[in-house]
Amino acid sequence: MKVRLVRKLADCLDGIDVTDCEVGDLIDLSPAEAILRVAEGWAAPEDNDAAKGRGVSRADELVRAS
Repeated sequence: MKVRLVRKLADCLDGIDVTDCEVGDLIDLSPAEAILRVAEGWAAPEDNDAAKGRGVSRADELVRAS
């Protein structure tokens, strides 16, 4: 599951190596890791035009995936 990195204060965020990532990059994580990073404010759900067209937010998809 892809999320967008919105802040980076270290090269390792809760065990996830983001050394090669910059703020704004999309990172691919497991659903559980993605939900945790979004909840902690490190990442935001990926903007997904397909989800928008269905009237479903990416945050809703993250919750359903957990």
